[in-house]
Amino acid sequence: MALIGNWGDFTFYVSADQIKTFDSLKWDSAAKYSTHDRHLREPLLEYTGTDVETITFTMFFSVFLGVNPIKEIASLLQAMRRGEVNRLVIGPKAYGTNKWVITKLSNSLKRFDRWGNLLVASVNVTMQSYAVR
Repeated sequence: MALIGNWGDFTFYVSADQIKTFDSLKWDSAAKYSTHDRHLREPLLEYTGTDVETITFTMFFSVFLGVNPIKEIASLLQAMRRGEVNRLVIGPKAYGTNKWVITKLSNSLKRFDRWGNLLVASVNVTMQSYAVR
């Protein structure tokens, strides 16, 4: 098994009979500024700090790739609802200066069998940086 990374107990990996990885990872960072209006002059910007960083990615789960989609979705939902805070590690690198929380899951249930069992799903995961007080 080739371990790609993890977020807490949730692992991303590829093996001969299972594939559980992500695609289209996007990492957004921003700065915050206040605008001060001035009479007959351009407004003045004042740096007030950094905004919360956001990471989004898509995961594809399929029984044809050895993964139970409903079980994986339930695991992500449970972690989000419990407010789990973990480092996001990909390869040897921990991403971001802080740990991450899942703030949104958008599930696309793509294929079912004739008994109503979910066979294929994709999940868009949104995480935000969780700063320490």
